[in-house]
Parts: sequence; structure tokens; C-alpha cells
Amino acid sequence: MRILRIITLAAVLFFSGILLSKSAYAKTYKVSPKTAPCDSSRKYSNYDKNTKHYYMLKSYLNKIEKEKGGTLIIKKGTYKLPNTLYVASKTKIILKKGAVLKKTTKGGPVTDVSTTVFQFISQKNSEKTGVYGGHEGEHDIRLTGKGTIDLSYIKASKTSIAIIMGHNSNILVDGITFKNMGYSHFIEMDACKDVMVKNCTFTGFTPSGYYNKEAVNLDVPDPDRNGFNAQWSKKDKTPNEDITFDGCRFDKLETGVGTHRYTGDVYHMNVKITGCTFNECQTAIRIINYKNLSISENSFTDCTPNDRYPYAMFLAGVHSIIFSNNSFTNCGAADTTKALMQFWWLKGYSANQTRYAAVTSDLTEDEAALFMTNKAVNCGSILVRGPGEYDVDFTRCCMRTG
Repeated sequence: MRILRIITLAAVLFFSGILLSKSAYAKTYKVSPKTAPCDSSRKYSNYDKNTKHYYMLKSYLNKIEKEKGGTLIIKKGTYKLPNTLYVASKTKIILKKGAVLKKTTKGGPVTDVSTTVFQFISQKNSEKTGVYGGHEGEHDIRLTGKGTIDLSYIKASKTSIAIIMGHNSNILVDGITFKNMGYSHFIEMDACKDVMVKNCTFTGFTPSGYYNKEAVNLDVPDPDRNGFNAQWSKKDKTPNEDITFDGCRFDKLETGVGTHRYTGDVYHMNVKITGCTFNECQTAIRIINYKNLSISENSFTDCTPNDRYPYAMFLAGVHSIIFSNNSFTNCGAADTTKALMQFWWLKGYSANQTRYAAVTSDLTEDEAALFMTNKAVNCGSILVRGPGEYDVDFTRCCMRTG
């Protein structure tokens, strides 16, 4: 009887949460490229063909923020965005099929920073300093649908990012196509908790010159590493936690998903990459300082490393890993000049910096056994960094072939 009561109570709380979640987005607004702003934006002197979509979408997101929640449905059409749109808690944005949010430079900047499409921070807090730390920022945000965010290859001094997440929780990004990355990332994710990125496509880039720009970058707001520059962040070195990538496609990129900086003994926790495809990426996944990492049931094809980072996958500072049931085809070079994986195990990795001690990884016998569940065809080797460095031929020793 006691067990039944516990189960019943859990079910009530679960379904109540769903109802509360739905009700938070209940008030709905639909817009098209011809929709006018719902405030007085048209009175601005620079309201014109280059800024009208920005002002219109901004007006509705501000309205939802003031109403403490709601849904914005963006219909088919192209929306030119020279400036940043701020998204507050309990906001759901649905990009309908054929809706394209296109990053532009004409008409900006106005009063907002112009380098991003979305920042998950309320408009009222966007220009304040050190507003949020930990995971206490905006929450319950949804960006879903079948639409596209096009960064237009904008780069250099006009660096563009599709989404900046910082100190956020309970975030869903589902079904969106991100394309034409120029210099930075499609998604910058820092100090976030409970984030699901699913069924999304990330495709296309122009070279950054650094050879390591991730489509999705997981970083820490660390003032000593300068990895996250948002004014409203407290820079308190909070890592990401409970992050899932499911069913996504990473296509023709410098790096698919991961990290290229780290902060001392701070670890991204409980990150899962599952059911994703990585095609023609120079580096598919780059991991530095993660605990409870799962990379399973993914497909990697034609991942050809660049000369600066000669590996298709990189692991350093990893503790507790499930690496299983992945398939690799034509990744790295069979002659070992380009590795399928570089794994810093017993030897410390420092990411070319001296601020923090070099990181090392550990691997249990059970975790090592899971490597045997993967399959590789025509791939490079694993380069294990440790005392007496040695190569391991995946196709003979660590993976099943054929």
C-alpha cells in the first residue's frame, strides 16, 4: 500500500508538472514576415526593410516576457535579423517549415549587441552586469519546429552565434536546422542544466583559422580562460550538467560538438551524445574535463582530421565513460598519420596553457571492454597518450571490423 501511494503521488506530481509546463506557454501569437510590431517600434528612425523583422520579433518576445510566458509561432518566410533577440523564461518559439531566421549586418547595431540571433536572457536583464550565476538563469525555454537559422557565414569582426545559453535550465532545442557558420559556433552553452538538443542539423562553415570551432561549444564562465563573455554572467566557473544530444546531424564542420578549453577541477557532468551522425567533420567530438560521459550508437563517416588537430575524436580529462556501439567509416587515416582518436590517459593534457594543471583521464576494465562494441572500417588508430606512448590499431585490437 505504501509503495502504491508513493507511485500514485509521483504520477500526480509528474502529470501536474506537464500541465504546468503546457499552461506556461498557453498564450499564443502567430507572426509572418508581413506582421507589424505589437509596440511602437515603427516610430524608430531606423525602422526600415533591414530592421523591421527584428523589431517585430523583439516586440512579441518582450510581450511574452511581460506576460510571464507564452508561445510565438513564426510562419514560413525569411526574417532578416541584424540584432540580438532576447528570450526570457517560459517562452516557446516554434519555427514552422519554411521559416528562416537569417543573420544580417545591414541595419545594425541598434541598441543591442548584434553578434547573435538568440540569447537566453530576459530583455530587462540583458544589459546588466553579473545578473546570474550557477543554474539560476532563465528557464523553461523551447525552440522547436522545422525551420532554419542561417548565420550567413558572417565572421571576423562580425562573429555570429545562433544561440547563447548561459546559466539556463530546462531547455529544449528540437528539429531546427542551423547552417552557414562563419567564425564561432552555432550554439554556445555555458553553465546550463537539463538541456536537450534533438533532431537538429548543423551544417556548413568557413574556416576559422583556429581549426577547432565547434558547432556546439560547451564551456565554463571562467574569467581566467575568457571562454564566455556575456556581460550578464557572474563568471563563477559553473559547468554544464545533464546535457543530451539525441538524433542530431553534424555535417561538414570543423568540429561537431565539444570543448577546447577547460577550468581546473571543474567538469561538465552527465553529457550524452546518442543516435547522432557526424559526416565530413574534421573533428567529430572534442572532450576536455567531463564526468559521466556517454557516446553511444552514433555514426561517423568520412571524418578527415586537419593538420593542426590530427584526429577525428579527442578525449582528455575524462572520468567515467560509456563509449559503445558506435560505427566509424573512413575516419582518420589508415596509415596512422591521422588518428581516429587521440586519448590522453595517463599523460597530462594542458591545452597549451599554464593557468591550470594538466588533466588526465581514468578508465576502468569494464569501460575499456565497451570499446570492443564499436565498429570501424578503413579508419585510423587510437593514439593513447601515456608513459611510453603507443598506437592501438582499432581495426585489429579495439573494435570489430566489417
